[in-house]
Amino acid sequence: MPKSDNKILLVLILVLVILVGTSYYERYQTPDAKQSTQPETTTDSGTGPSKAVKGKLAPEISLDDLNGQPVKLSDYRGKVVILNFWASWCRPCKSEMPDLDEAAREFSQGSGAVLLTVNLTDGSRETAETARKYVADNRLALTVLLDTQSRAANAYNITSIPTTYIIDRQGVVVNSVAGPTTKAALKQYVEQLR
Repeated sequence: MPKSDNKILLVLILVLVILVGTSYYERYQTPDAKQSTQPETTTDSGTGPSKAVKGKLAPEISLDDLNGQPVKLSDYRGKVVILNFWASWCRPCKSEMPDLDEAAREFSQGSGAVLLTVNLTDGSRETAETARKYVADNRLALTVLLDTQSRAANAYNITSIPTTYIIDRQGVVVNSVAGPTTKAALKQYVEQLR
């Protein structure tokens, strides 16, 4: 093969790799991270943005659950909180849901931990109805909170889903997991933080 043909082939392969990488990134990036015009959450004092940082107090969030009842993160102070961000269109999110559901059921039996899932309810690709339908169709017992204004996603720096934050009993961010997690991994975090 002539050298000019090798160069053309190399350029084509490079372009293909870039296209595949871009496609993968676009597929797993949240709609909120692509384009968000919502205000950032503020600290309780209202003095400025509050972002999730390992070793710091977790930003407060207050979101409605699937029944329209408000749920505040600070209501769970004294428990280890697993905070998972997801959407029903996200394949990796769906793959971890059975494990999350089992973990949530176990945590509800007095383990000193709670699992809260935050649905990225953008109103177009993900709506409250699609989230409700997914939970009902899969008979999930998870506590699902609807982030309809992207405030929680912004406060927790969500750029891809699923993403899970582990918050200790004092309300401090201990760790975060980008990508799917497992029941075993979550139980291990809870055991370490008891």
